[in-house]
Amino acid sequence: MNNPLTIMELCLSPGVGGLELYAVRTAEQLRNRDIPCLAVVRPDTMTAKRMTELDIKVLFLKRYVIFFPLLAAYALAKMIDHEKVDVIHMHWGKDLNLAVLAKQFAKRDVKLVYTRQMVITRPKFDVYHRYLYRHIDLFLTISKQLLELAHRFLPMPRSAVKLLYYGVKKPTLLSDQQRRNLRKQFGIIKDDDIAIGLIGRIESNKGQHLLIKAIRQLKEKGYDIHGTIIGPVMNKDYYNKLQESVALQGLQKYLTFFGSHKNPLEIMAAFDVVVLASEMETFGLVLIEAMRSGVVVIGTNAGGVPEIIEHEVSGLMFEPNSAEDLTEKLELLCRDKTSRLRLAIEGQKIADEKFSQEKHYDELVQYFTSP
Repeated sequence: MNNPLTIMELCLSPGVGGLELYAVRTAEQLRNRDIPCLAVVRPDTMTAKRMTELDIKVLFLKRYVIFFPLLAAYALAKMIDHEKVDVIHMHWGKDLNLAVLAKQFAKRDVKLVYTRQMVITRPKFDVYHRYLYRHIDLFLTISKQLLELAHRFLPMPRSAVKLLYYGVKKPTLLSDQQRRNLRKQFGIIKDDDIAIGLIGRIESNKGQHLLIKAIRQLKEKGYDIHGTIIGPVMNKDYYNKLQESVALQGLQKYLTFFGSHKNPLEIMAAFDVVVLASEMETFGLVLIEAMRSGVVVIGTNAGGVPEIIEHEVSGLMFEPNSAEDLTEKLELLCRDKTSRLRLAIEGQKIADEKFSQEKHYDELVQYFTSP
């Protein structure tokens, strides 16, 4: 690319979820494409740590500055001018006021691109939001559902709102020995056990309790299965209740809490089934990671999941909050290996075509560089 633009990835969120990881991946992909980029993040966050590990240039807005909007905006505007930034790419809704003010204060003419990953819950046609959204040059949504909500609830021209699905990189194939070693780490002892993984933050709306109920019911029916719950603990009370439930039902040998994993894509292929049990997920990145890894998926029939899974073609869907329906779908896969393999193969084919990382970032860069 001739005279590439300089991109600023702005993400002051203190969280550890998909939104923050997407900001990290985007910075890495821009760097790998020789596009100048830097990140503005909050100190002592997962985002800051990951960006630093990847050798991305990181600038910090200190905590005391963040709590004073005008002061923070002036500080960010100085960064924009000093680093010769052409595009601010923001991710977290709470950064919008800061980004808009900094755009106004900066001496440079900078483009503001907002990738929206969370559901829009209400109309925003008041004077304050009209001011903010007037200064967004491009609003990107990660699902058709979110695109429709943006058209309905935001004071923006339809031409400035676009759909851009997530993409994930093609995973490295695991050898049989690597797969066995991973399964042992997850507490899966027998090679012929059906290994079920649920990967995501541990909090009640992610539905880990549904998987525990399904594991119990399937064990009572005599199926050889093992569940693994992977992810950071966001709600300690909920986590403690999950562990108590496992102990009371005598499921310790059949269900493992593994904690966080830095790169879930590296471990997906160790499972036979990956479940997304969230009550409502805007998209469901873990599903396409599993699909690209050749693993059959089950997701809730809500949010953006139906845009990823075609039921009984590329995976299965169950009704939100229904442990019984989840059990039924898991049982189908446990008793019918042919269906399990067929769904995994078709899911991988669709994910490779529709949700590749290369396709996603090709389109994102085009959005950055277009007038």
